This record gives sequence, C-alpha cells and structure tokens, in this order.
Amino acid sequence: MISTPACRRESPQPQFEDFDPDRFDRSTDIDNEWLPLQPGTHWVYEGTTTEEGETFAHRIEFTVTDLTKEIEGVATVVAWIVDYRDDEVVEQEIAFYAQDNDGNVWYLGEYPEEYEDGEILAAPTWIAGLDDARAGIMMWADPRLGTPTYFQGWGPAVDWADYARVDSIGQQTCVPFDCYQEVMVIAESSLEETNAWQLKYYAPGVGNVQVGWRGGDATQEELGLVEFTQLSPEELAVVRTRALELEQRAYELSRDVYAHTLPAEHAGVAPATARDTQVNTPESSPPEVVVYTSDLPQSALSEFEVWDDPASPGGTLVGTPNTGDGLDPPPENDPHVTFQVRVQSGVPYRCWIHMKVGAPRGVSQANLLWVQFSDAVDQANQEILKPGTGSYLTAQGPAPEGWAWVGCNLTDPEASAALIYFRTNGEVTVRLQAGMEGVGFDQFLLSPTRFLEGPPTERVIEK
Repeated sequence: MISTPACRRESPQPQFEDFDPDRFDRSTDIDNEWLPLQPGTHWVYEGTTTEEGETFAHRIEFTVTDLTKEIEGVATVVAWIVDYRDDEVVEQEIAFYAQDNDGNVWYLGEYPEEYEDGEILAAPTWIAGLDDARAGIMMWADPRLGTPTYFQGWGPAVDWADYARVDSIGQQTCVPFDCYQEVMVIAESSLEETNAWQLKYYAPGVGNVQVGWRGGDATQEELGLVEFTQLSPEELAVVRTRALELEQRAYELSRDVYAHTLPAEHAGVAPATARDTQVNTPESSPPEVVVYTSDLPQSALSEFEVWDDPASPGGTLVGTPNTGDGLDPPPENDPHVTFQVRVQSGVPYRCWIHMKVGAPRGVSQANLLWVQFSDAVDQANQEILKPGTGSYLTAQGPAPEGWAWVGCNLTDPEASAALIYFRTNGEVTVRLQAGMEGVGFDQFLLSPTRFLEGPPTERVIEK
C-alpha cells in the first residue's frame, strides 16, 4: 500500500486513464473491496529489506486519517504512512486517495519526508494538477487479468512514474496476522528500472496483506501483515495530529508545489470559505495562539482584577481576590474573562493556561478555571464548550502556591487531555470562568502543533 518504485515493464507501454473530477460524487467513501480506506483503519507490516547484500528489519505503518484534502477539484482521503528500518524512522508521508463513481480508487499525490539520523534529507512531493503531475489508478473496482498496464500516478518533476498490472488472481497466502483465500497479486513497476517488480498481495475486504518481489528489484522488500485494527477516537486524533504536522512542514518545504494546495480538513467539519483559502500558504499555516492578559482591555474582565507582577508578560496578570469561596461552574455567570482569537477549522488545538495559584484559604485552593469556546466542535462535528451552557473544559492547577502551566482538560476525571476543533475559520470567543476565588493567570495558549501532548517548558511563550 506504500507506493514504492519497483520496475520497468518491456511492453506494452503503461496507459493513463481519463481523470474526470465530475465523476467523484462520494470520493472520500472508499469502500473498494480490494483497497478499503475507511478513517481509523490501521495496517502494520513487518519483514526485511535487502540492499546491496545487506538485510535490514523493515516495518511499515499505514493509517487512514479522518482528514480530507481537495486536489484537482476532488476531495481526497489523507493517509499517514511511516516507514521504519531497524526501528528507526527513515520515511513518513501523507498520501491522497479518492474513489470515483465506478468504484476505482485513484492516487492523487504524496508528500514524503526521507530521513537520515533524524534529519530531513529530501521531500520529493508531487500533487496531481501541479507541475505537470497527473492522477493515476491505485486499484480498479473490478481488477482482472489482461487489464492493460496502467499508471498509478505521474510526478515528472520528482521522477515519480509508478505503474502496475494485475499479475494473478485466486491465490492463497498466509502472513503473521492471518491466512487468506482468493488473493489478488498486483505487480508494480517504475519507468526508472528494468525487469524489477514489487508484488503486492491483496485480500478481499482487507487490502494489502503481503509484499514480495521478482526480478531485479533493488530493495528486495518482503513484508507480511502483522496488525489490522480500527483505531479508537483518541488514537485517531493522535494520527491526525501527526499528519497535520507533516502538512505544516510541507507548506514550508514544498513551496513550489504543496504551498499551492488547499489545507486538509477534518472530515465532517465545514470547509474553508473562498475568502479563507489563503491559509494554504506556508506563512499562514496554523500558528500558535498566544494571549497575554496584559493586552486585554478592562471590558474583557468581569469581576477579575489587574495585578502587578514583574515576572508576567507586560508586568501584569489578572485574578480574583482570595476570599475562601468556591464558585459554581457554567452556565452560572460567575467572575470570568472573555476575549477573541483567530483559529482554523479542521485543526486539533490543545489549550494551556499559565496560572498563578494563591495560598489556600477556607474551602478554596484557588487553582481552578473553566474554559469555553464559541464555534467549538468535537471529532463528530457536534457543538461543544459553548459559552452559556454546561459544557466546558477544566483547568485545575496544583494546590501548592506558585506558577504552573495547566492544561484545559475534559470534565471526565479520567481524561488527561482534550483536543478542540472549530467549525469554521476565523474569530472565536474564549471564555475563562473562575472556579474558585484567588486564581490568577497571565497567559493563554491555544496550540495546534508544539504543545499538543505536553505543556510548555518556558515561563513565557513568545508571540
């Protein structure tokens, strides 16, 4: 399922199929029997690769994200693929697939990063419709022996010219995960090599289960399926984050190609409007959202006070006096702070507050804020966290007095984090309500990349 250059076929010359964007009415619902690509499906392959007489342990993880990306006027499914050699990541990529009205699965491009010792060596990107690249067929709806050899895509600027043919059908094979009947073998090739084939074995309802080789294949890759699972929503959110991190770098590293594409969207979240499409440039990829309380006007504060603190940005923080009182959660209208920030749709954000905890007094530990957002949605695109409702995140710091970066977490006491999404691009309202008297803070952070899994280590986040 990873698109790896394989071989050259002597005859006949591979053919291009006609690509018609008007024939993709349900392009992201990829239910092809031989290549089902539903969000959250996760394949893991293990085996070996032999290069120049040296054999390495090889592992590939292929995951279908719940992101979509428009390419050539067609919504594509975004896959995230990671390639390991001897337990070291040597390549990862995001790749783009769509299914036409006849059930054929098309391949519309990829952004790969190749690594050595953790450093990016190259990112040979091709996207259909840009720089003379063309979409190709990755899997026929009804593959048959004798089908003409077909291109899987075409990226001449980076020498990507893979093609394939149906090699055999009705095979049987066993891999570590299971044994399969009625297996079809696809032989893949590239115009760059001669008489070298990569063989991919497909089982109905599962997809690629095995990889082999024939002829003069330079990598002699042999892989078998070891894991075939459906990720949980939490696991899928992590994969989505990783894919979006790759896309963000793609805008920076592929300025001639990827920078001219629309941003990936979280499936089910409304796409950007026409006036918001400028977010596809590297300069406008999702930024860290940082708010200093010293920049807030007095009108943003309801029953919060402004205090001097030389350690805080701008020399001030805001807080409530410690009277020893506990406060009620939303929708009660207790002391709160409201302000506006700009966000992007389809991007997971993580919220952090730099909070100053006061000395305990009475029932108050002075370490609690409740957090709400306008236009926020969950992974199922359902409205959540709306001001004026009982839906909120909880930022509860440690009891000891002092400063700490505190995460905005789900109300579920067993949940350690909450990813936030927004329905559309643009300005949203943030509402922070005091949960106890005596709490203070000086910075609010909404992070789409750097701090999704852990808090900042620095005292002040630079804007």
